[in-house]
Amino acid sequence: MKVFYENDADLNCIKERKVGVIGYGIQGRAQALNLRDSGIKVWVGNRSDEYVPTIVADGFQTMTIEEVCKGSEILLLLIPDQAHREIYQSLIEPYLCRGGALVVAHGYSLRFGLIQPRADMDVMLLAPRMPGKQIREYYLQGGGVPVFVDVVQDATGSAWPTVLALAKGMGFTRSAALHVPVHEETEIDLFVEQFLVPTILRAIHIAFDQLVAEGYQAVPALMELYASGELGEVLLMSAKQGLYGTFQKNSSPTCQFGIALSYPELAEAELRQRIAGIIKRIRSGEFAAVLEREGKGDYQRTRALWNKMKESVLVQTEKELRKILGQESD
Repeated sequence: MKVFYENDADLNCIKERKVGVIGYGIQGRAQALNLRDSGIKVWVGNRSDEYVPTIVADGFQTMTIEEVCKGSEILLLLIPDQAHREIYQSLIEPYLCRGGALVVAHGYSLRFGLIQPRADMDVMLLAPRMPGKQIREYYLQGGGVPVFVDVVQDATGSAWPTVLALAKGMGFTRSAALHVPVHEETEIDLFVEQFLVPTILRAIHIAFDQLVAEGYQAVPALMELYASGELGEVLLMSAKQGLYGTFQKNSSPTCQFGIALSYPELAEAELRQRIAGIIKRIRSGEFAAVLEREGKGDYQRTRALWNKMKESVLVQTEKELRKILGQESD
């Protein structure tokens, strides 16, 4: 796998080119501000929504998506995946210039055909591995977050210099820009969202419910499971020290033996079967089809889950714990 750093990228490749940012949400704001601070000409296109006051406060001119597309040579598409097809076909594609560049922060719409860029354009992937808040904070501190990069279509012969220059302007090459094919980035990202995250959430919730059912107090149980922040800190250390090395270096012998005793008890065959099923669902396009139906149905299944969780003992205990700790409640 090819990895790129600061010396592999040249900002001069994009210094004289106008960069349009479509969408000023989680990723859009951070990427636009970092590029501007790196001396790049940035235009922001956004619908009239709750992000407009922030755009103005940050010193950008409010422009429509069409206006930005007409004047930009490089376009960063930073709106939600499910909006790509409609926005791209109606507000973006008709105004794209020949030899321009389209950059996505996640490969979903390319991998599953929501958008099909013209052959006369460069198409690239620039996928940060952290949310916008960290992208901005790390940049301001003189650092950067890792990013996955790929060239999907190189119509001009300069797609790689362009995407690496963008990565440098956002601070990503201060950490590392890893060449990961767009289909791989998409499928791994979806897998984490569909296996690892729900597995962790459900394991915590089931453990909490069982501890309370066994007679343990709800607040201490929640604190020990995750609400103290200890688990989050340990996982953060794991990113720097290694998954198992962190526990070896920072856990008591009692904790380490507890892990060694229980680790083999987890049903590996069942987990592997579940993993294989999720990967098949993603690769086959089944998930993309189900997601499209969910979006057309106003995300009823998604909202049903969050509404159900609002009434759970776990969420009510979270509120109680935040009062105890003097933290603001939603």
